[in-house]
Amino acid sequence: MTAWTFVPPAQEQTPDPVDELLHTGNSGLIIHRVGQVNYRFRRQARSFARDLQDGTNKALHPYATTLVYEELFGVQDRLHWLIHMKAPNDYGRLLEMVDHDAEYQEIAEADRLSEDGGGNWERMFAEGSFREHIIVPQHGLTHADDHDVEGLFAAPAQFQTDQSRDVMLHSGNAGVVLHRTGQVRYALRKQGRKFAFEWGAHLNRELAGRCTVFLYEEQWGTQDRIHWMIHLRTLDDYRAVLEQETGNDELRALLAKQRVPDHAGGGDWGALFLDGSLHDTVLIPHYPGAAGS
Repeated sequence: MTAWTFVPPAQEQTPDPVDELLHTGNSGLIIHRVGQVNYRFRRQARSFARDLQDGTNKALHPYATTLVYEELFGVQDRLHWLIHMKAPNDYGRLLEMVDHDAEYQEIAEADRLSEDGGGNWERMFAEGSFREHIIVPQHGLTHADDHDVEGLFAAPAQFQTDQSRDVMLHSGNAGVVLHRTGQVRYALRKQGRKFAFEWGAHLNRELAGRCTVFLYEEQWGTQDRIHWMIHLRTLDDYRAVLEQETGNDELRALLAKQRVPDHAGGGDWGALFLDGSLHDTVLIPHYPGAAGS
């Protein structure tokens, strides 16, 4: 069967050497920015997103790497930026760029809609649609003591798996990124994170080369909302994830295991999360050659 290959991986969006890029595996934190494109200006908005990415990466390299994605099977024309940073202080570098970098000023203020009333990004995106979440690699469940993590806000997510670097998938080289969020019940936060980590660790062992799962938690946002970044080689590889859940005895036992103590009512993993709080968003790298871009 032919694999579902949509577009080149996101690391092709920047001319910087691949081994110098920050991504979901080696960064200390990630700013996830989402914006809804005004349908009338979908072409111009994507051009702006690419120019902004290029200018930001030039100004902030090697302290930050921005990669751009399109939402698939979700809301039409919603763009996602993953801004990978080493530490929160690096956000100050971004603010410095916004205030003083001449190239950025040109990108953000130039008249890009001269043939349609004038304006820039403020008209290309739906009012009030920009959202940002800051996520950091889940701490307390990995052992990165033997590795150099100096300068990083948290031990990077790549230490959550024993996958070798030559098969590990991340936001830079994956064909598809499935972003899953879930709201853990406050009283069961410890058990919820443990389950989330064990689920990802199983897939990392069984599906190396096809799937890599990293676990993050939200910072300065909603308390006890956790994030999985499920990196797939292609969309077809998600079928392998589903087959693990139905046909792998080890994972089926992990899913059926009692997670909630009897004194708290008992229950498996489903009792750890607020009902209806698990959400999946399928992202593919933005590609300038795609239709309408």
